[in-house]
Amino acid sequence: MAHRIYIYNIDSQSGETYPYYLGEWNYEIPPLLLPLFASEIRAKGKLLYANREAGIVLLRQFYTLLADEYQLHYKKAYYEPVNQLFDLLENLPYDTFLIDGTDVFNMNEERKSEQAKDWVTEIQQKNKSYLKATKSQSLKPLDSILKASGYQNFLEALKTDWINYGLGYWNEDVYKYDYAEVFIENDVKGLKDIKGNIITPAYYDEISEFEDGIAVIQKNNKFGYLDTKGTEIVLPTYDDASHVFEIYYGLVSDYDYEFKHLVGCVTSDAKVGLINMVDHQLLIPPIYEELTHLYGNYFNAKTGRTYTLINHKNENVINQDSETPFDFDGSELFFIKIAGTSKRKYFNNRGVHIGDYLEDVLHVLPHNFFYVKANKFHKKIEVVKSDGEILDTEIDQVITLSNYQTFVYRKTKKWFIYNPINQNYLKDDVNIQKIEIDYLANFFKDIYILYTEIGNGIFDAFNNRWLLEPNASYLKIEQLEKHFLRVHLQEGMQYWDGQTNQLSPIYEYVSEVIDHHNDELFLYQKEELFCLDKLMKIRKITPEEMGKCYNRKENLRGKDLAFFLKYYTGWKSQTGANYFHYFDNQSLYDLGLDLLKNNKIEEAIEVLKIGTQRKHSQMMTELAMIYTDTEDQVHANLALGLDLYEKAAKLGEKNAWNNLGYHYQNGLGCEKDIDKAVNAYTKAGELGNGLGWANLGDLYYHGHWVEKDEDKALDYYLKAQKLYYFNSDKLADIYFTKEDYKKVLPLLKKDYDEEFSPIYYAIMYERGLGGLKINLKKAISYYEKAMQIGVYHHAVNQLLYYYRPASEYANEVQFAKWYAYTEENNIEIDLKILGLDKQRKDTLGSFFKNLFKK
Repeated sequence: MAHRIYIYNIDSQSGETYPYYLGEWNYEIPPLLLPLFASEIRAKGKLLYANREAGIVLLRQFYTLLADEYQLHYKKAYYEPVNQLFDLLENLPYDTFLIDGTDVFNMNEERKSEQAKDWVTEIQQKNKSYLKATKSQSLKPLDSILKASGYQNFLEALKTDWINYGLGYWNEDVYKYDYAEVFIENDVKGLKDIKGNIITPAYYDEISEFEDGIAVIQKNNKFGYLDTKGTEIVLPTYDDASHVFEIYYGLVSDYDYEFKHLVGCVTSDAKVGLINMVDHQLLIPPIYEELTHLYGNYFNAKTGRTYTLINHKNENVINQDSETPFDFDGSELFFIKIAGTSKRKYFNNRGVHIGDYLEDVLHVLPHNFFYVKANKFHKKIEVVKSDGEILDTEIDQVITLSNYQTFVYRKTKKWFIYNPINQNYLKDDVNIQKIEIDYLANFFKDIYILYTEIGNGIFDAFNNRWLLEPNASYLKIEQLEKHFLRVHLQEGMQYWDGQTNQLSPIYEYVSEVIDHHNDELFLYQKEELFCLDKLMKIRKITPEEMGKCYNRKENLRGKDLAFFLKYYTGWKSQTGANYFHYFDNQSLYDLGLDLLKNNKIEEAIEVLKIGTQRKHSQMMTELAMIYTDTEDQVHANLALGLDLYEKAAKLGEKNAWNNLGYHYQNGLGCEKDIDKAVNAYTKAGELGNGLGWANLGDLYYHGHWVEKDEDKALDYYLKAQKLYYFNSDKLADIYFTKEDYKKVLPLLKKDYDEEFSPIYYAIMYERGLGGLKINLKKAISYYEKAMQIGVYHHAVNQLLYYYRPASEYANEVQFAKWYAYTEENNIEIDLKILGLDKQRKDTLGSFFKNLFKK
């Protein structure tokens, strides 16, 4: 079951609440909306509160950045839902958002009020990244938040169908319809708006709940319909009326139907009809004893003992009555069950009888054609035409795609292409041995790759023409990228451009590209590599670009990757040993790191030296790390390494500053100087090196070289944590020492591998600290776990205390085990509290020896 959070709008002074919830989301606030709840965010008990108006300002700033980044300002698909979203937010009546995360909080043992406070801190921290993004006009500060959301970029999230640029997160009832509340006065009912103003005076005997902004009304035992504005859209003149529902029909575009209407079933003189809520006209007159919506715009209409299938215009869909209601199978098939058999009588949506078949054997083909898969009555596939006639039988395989107007099938080792619009076979003068569609359907319609006895080609079935005439020299044709197909030849390859219907010159090899944002294809020609860019221009890949290509080679796959690596190896050989001199700084740096990763130290040094000459601070630092590795006797050179660190530090390299601090602290290659170490670590931290802050925290936490100061250590560890350098064990120790147990618990929960938390859990469960209830069984269990990690004298004493003979948890074997442990590890224990004296201790000694003898 998903755990959800709920959003409401309230008045901070009076406590009045907007009647509808605004949204319900799984687990967390969506990244697209977080700034909305960041202004004056605060916790009271288990609930969170945020300022609405200031939040809207922050969200507008963020959405403006998104529109700038992705060039969305003038795109209707963007501004229509976004304008509706902000209209919704700005028209809310109250000043405060209320966020209820109780459902999520129930997943943890920690007190809900503490979880709420932690959530406030998390929102505040995340919002700093949003503020930084809007200030710098760059989405880069939000990379970590985006990555955690599971989306590649914010545009992907915005364009997700159900999200609809953010509008989809909200309750439709809030933005689609005005709010109306039913009130009772003198036993009759009326409507009020959100502020208590009367929309409709108390007049009706009954007003139902609103559905899609419309309610059923009753007056003097007659029924009609009322909208949230108080307008009687259908006067109360009918004997009965159903709740409204939606019918839909017409062409489907972007997964939605062309026409949609809200309708309701109304009854007059015991007969049922259908009325339209838009123009208030009867679509189906009340002439039926029953009228039941099937789906779309189809209805079962009962007259006497029989049913008829009709549409919303009261037209017969199937010119046959049935003693049982009609049912449907998908959007194109209706059926009635045949008594005494497992078969069904099937009709298409044009009312044509397709035949009598078993359930789940009929499958849709384009234009009301169907195929019958093999079953106990039909050993092979057969295709049924739109008029119910059989097109062909004894078929082995059928292939159809949702956006194709044609279909293909294989029979007796031969392929056939059929156009159901014209009801004719295509290319029946050619023996088609194989047909491939592959991923063509994503970019083309009715395009097939045909393998024939006279050669292979590309065929447009919709227009019945060859796009690429069959040729015996085309060994293989396959989709390459988007609208490009790759044609294999005996010697080389060509590409076919589906947009221009042009075939390229012959290349040694054609492949996908590394940079899909700017380029289309790689074209290899002997010792040269060319690129087809987005403007359909061909340019040569320069030596300066090769480093970037190599470092992003993972964007290629399979044979394309193998061919690129082969080309790259040849290019290096042809260019010579100094090939990397051509690389830009980033590619050179990446190459150096790759060589270090593969322990090719000599080659890495040569690469990093070039970076040093270019005054690239990161490469200087990497080279310095090699020289300051005193375990590497071949390359160690402390003086040179420290010189490089200092030069890189002056250039603002954060890692160089941190490493200098380490050398100053420990006197490695220089005189020990703690003041210089503190300064260097501070510089590193200020430049964004979390390890620098952590190292400062360690200095003051341990107090070996400076005066121990847990407050300073805490401050530095928290700074390190913001830069993703975590010291949860030390933070837990500091908070525990300060008796700030509520801050200890969240740290323990993040110790998933139980590296340090058991000893704290043991004590906190034992004493009921930090909101945990006293639970001695859990305490004992955690003391046992703690002893698997290290030697905790306190844990041993407590285990002995609980396992002692006089305890309700007495355990003779465990008591003996831990008593022996104290002897072996010289741990002092309190004999008196354990109920022991020296004489009994001596007696126990011999007992333990017998108990544990091997």
